[in-house]
Amino acid sequence: MHVLRPLAVTLALTVASFATLAAPATPLVVAAPAATPATLEAGTDAIFARWNRSDSPGCGVAVFRDGAIALQKGYGQANLELGVPIGADTVFDIGSTSKQFTAASLLLLERDGKLSLDDDVRKYVPELPDYGQAISLRQLLQHTSGLRDYLEVQLLAGVAYDDYSSDRQTLELLSKQKALNFAPGSEFVYSNTGYFLAAEIVKRVSGKPLAQFARERIFEPLGMRDTLFRDDHTLPVRGRASAYARAEGAAGQAPAGIARFRIDMPNWDQVGDGAVLSTLADLQRWDENFYRPTVGDAGFLARLQQPGRLADGTPLDYALGLFVDTHRGLKTVSHDGAWGGYRAQLLRFPERHLSVATLCNLGSTDPDNLALQVADLWLDLPPEPATQRPQRPSVDTPAAAMRRWAGVYRNPATGSLRRIEWDDGALSLHAFGDTYAMRPVGKDEFEVDGGPVAALSFRDPGRGRPRVAVQLAGGKRTEFPELQVAKPDAAALAGYAGDYRCDELGRDYRFSVIDGALHRDDSRTEPARLQPLERDRFLQGSLSFRFQRDAAGAIDGVSMDVGRVRDLRCQRR
Repeated sequence: MHVLRPLAVTLALTVASFATLAAPATPLVVAAPAATPATLEAGTDAIFARWNRSDSPGCGVAVFRDGAIALQKGYGQANLELGVPIGADTVFDIGSTSKQFTAASLLLLERDGKLSLDDDVRKYVPELPDYGQAISLRQLLQHTSGLRDYLEVQLLAGVAYDDYSSDRQTLELLSKQKALNFAPGSEFVYSNTGYFLAAEIVKRVSGKPLAQFARERIFEPLGMRDTLFRDDHTLPVRGRASAYARAEGAAGQAPAGIARFRIDMPNWDQVGDGAVLSTLADLQRWDENFYRPTVGDAGFLARLQQPGRLADGTPLDYALGLFVDTHRGLKTVSHDGAWGGYRAQLLRFPERHLSVATLCNLGSTDPDNLALQVADLWLDLPPEPATQRPQRPSVDTPAAAMRRWAGVYRNPATGSLRRIEWDDGALSLHAFGDTYAMRPVGKDEFEVDGGPVAALSFRDPGRGRPRVAVQLAGGKRTEFPELQVAKPDAAALAGYAGDYRCDELGRDYRFSVIDGALHRDDSRTEPARLQPLERDRFLQGSLSFRFQRDAAGAIDGVSMDVGRVRDLRCQRR
């Protein structure tokens, strides 16, 4: 990325007159030429160069400045099978970037006098259980409702992304949920359920599906002709990009280049939390509405962008379908999106009347970071001071000195785990659903390459106290005491085996002992091996199982925790 920036040049002057010689030399400032459209375009091209090829999915990017599209380009292929490149009119699924349109629809209905954001959700969706506390529509939109995330619940219920999934199925599952993750208003935990329910409320209050309501009240008034809420996965959409993920192995007889990818387009038909299909040009029309409103007015837009608060007054950085934050001293209003292999970001700098949209069709892309890079370029922001520590050289460390730190460590405040494994002469960190290499850089100190954690260090307090892993991430140090991992014998493992009925999911879970380890059976895949943690607790990836005991000490149930679902309980048959 090349950007021309102002350059101060001091010139020594030599003049014959005595008065000039007697005066101090006057420095002259010679400014370099301002960045031109050509240099800005070249800099943007450099940011997206890795996807600018004929055998890879990629991204479309646009810069909106002062009410116009200053740049709009595509990199990579919209469809690998047909060899169609990403162009100016390519349609992308924008995932959760859709949420702002759902929130705007509820606000429009409030302006019509048909509902209030302070209403209890059960006024409109009485199928939901009565949890003893009201859940407001505002809490739905600000992720403070406590409702379990329906995406996670459906996956736990055995509904794969490739399966067909309807609104009716989802409402039925939500109606079976016996508990909340937390008391409404007490926490912020991102949950797609709130926006799925918001779409259902739009339909019940207006008499029109959200797709029709948004088309009539938002998309058509703004001239967003290529934008829609897609509530039928079989609907053909002209110009739509296919979405892809990186393939983990050989991909049949596909040509060598595109064999690196597989199609990743789920078949679920829910809308509200996502499912808007749009183009770069149409997003510019919506973005400009925040400056010169056609849909709503200044008050409507201010409410859409007003961050919320928890019940105890703690401020949030989330408004109604929008994150409100800062970047290098400038206010930002944004929302990213991810669905299948689609990735999206719409990032606005209202004080500079500049926005960046990045729409991608490859799951491994990072549109948030890409949008920030493009914004820095077009806003002509100086290089950001280095915030990371300089990389330290590796040091020779005896295997025994490294291997001693293998184990499982837990954050006592959040319950999140950091698993350190020893394999083939090296340590690795298992966290965030991925694995990261750990490089020794000092006594009991390691740097973590390529991940969200910058470094890990360890200490052993002794005297029977647990060892501690100290994580450095984002400049913050967090301590993770080590868990005393249980080692259940054959008899103990046999005590967990059996069938468990999950009424909230409408299915059974079966556990079996195979080759001296506990496994979870799944009719679609090979049995999944579970990793022991503390007594009665096991882990499968990010899914935690905690077996429950009755008064006599016999195992009579199991509870599950994963991401945005807490303590979902199943009873032993």
